[in-house]
Amino acid sequence: MAKLTVLITGASRGIGLTTAKKLASKGHNVGLFDIDVTELESAIKDKAFKKAIGSKSIAHGNLDVTNPEDWDSAIAEMNDKFGGIDVLINNAGILVTGNLPDSQLSAQLKLVDINCKGVLVGCHKIASQMTGGEHHKIINLSSASAIYGQPEIAPYSASKFFVRGLTEALNIEFEPKGIKVVDVMPLWVQTDMTKGVKVTSIDRLGLNLTPNDVAKVLYKLATSPNAKLHKTHYPVGMPAKLLNSLAQLSPSVSMTRLFNKVVGA
Repeated sequence: MAKLTVLITGASRGIGLTTAKKLASKGHNVGLFDIDVTELESAIKDKAFKKAIGSKSIAHGNLDVTNPEDWDSAIAEMNDKFGGIDVLINNAGILVTGNLPDSQLSAQLKLVDINCKGVLVGCHKIASQMTGGEHHKIINLSSASAIYGQPEIAPYSASKFFVRGLTEALNIEFEPKGIKVVDVMPLWVQTDMTKGVKVTSIDRLGLNLTPNDVAKVLYKLATSPNAKLHKTHYPVGMPAKLLNSLAQLSPSVSMTRLFNKVVGA
């Protein structure tokens, strides 16, 4: 297997950190970037990174994904240390729950900035760094909530629709450049982001996915040659796969809406 260089955002915990550990354990160069540098510094002390640090296969640093200059710095560090970037995993994101009028507007606007603007800036910045190698790809973290809008997390759900739409468009737009753009679409995952969250869909469907479940999919996508990736969206977990299949097969949105209404409201 070729040794790849992968940049991961939101890598101080959860899905991002778990994915970084998997990649590092297999000898790949990994850049872990996060706005929470203190948490990130602690995370890379994990024994899972000991061998990678010894072989100088780890880079890490600050990255506010909404700040283009932070992206420039992170990319420059990766280029200086590893000579380029093969894969970007746009993992950073936040969640705000509650009925829209009852939630804090500033928090919702911050969500839109990180979940939408952050992914857009990353795609914009990284595309010029990729030359169309057989593994050159962007993997975005979407969600099963991008299949049909979810109540109680409406702006979050909408932000993932943005990620889904951007992924679909760039999958076509970047094809002539030899860059693959795909996304993963998990349902609820047991991370710090969902800890203590109270929404109806979690009550009814549960928190059944672990960060490792999603990281396994991300690892496979990241390390597979682009020629072997024939889909744009990769649902994670049976409920997400079922909902995605229902949306694909239903002749109208009525069945999909009914399913979401039952599980989410």
